[in-house]
Amino acid sequence: MPLVTINVWQGLPENQIDQIQQATHACLVKAWGIPDNGGYYLINERPQSRMQIDRTMWGIERSNQPPILLQITSSPRSAEMKTSFYKLLAGEFARLGFRPEDLFISITPSNPEDWSFGNGIAQLLNGAQTTESSSD
Repeated sequence: MPLVTINVWQGLPENQIDQIQQATHACLVKAWGIPDNGGYYLINERPQSRMQIDRTMWGIERSNQPPILLQITSSPRSAEMKTSFYKLLAGEFARLGFRPEDLFISITPSNPEDWSFGNGIAQLLNGAQTTESSSD
């Protein structure tokens, strides 16, 4: 299950924050095949002065609208899975009224031993999952 940190400007309406989280989750389910009940989300609201983003880097013209920065930690995913996720999420954000140009995503891969979902157990290591967690 990925750990997703969503960084937005303070003051973004609660319903928009919910839309961002729900769209992100739906696209991860579709692109990466995570379970519907999978994923962990941390939402950080930051003052505008604390999110410094170049407005024209890589030929992208960002707006003065609030940027959305996603930091995802996950077991390794293929380049195809990552690019599929980027495309799906940009399309979903556009549908919701957010500019895809204002979406920034960074994915950090991790190994099975880097995760403990509770009880001091590395559940992703060699069958260490309990019967309860393996049904997810």
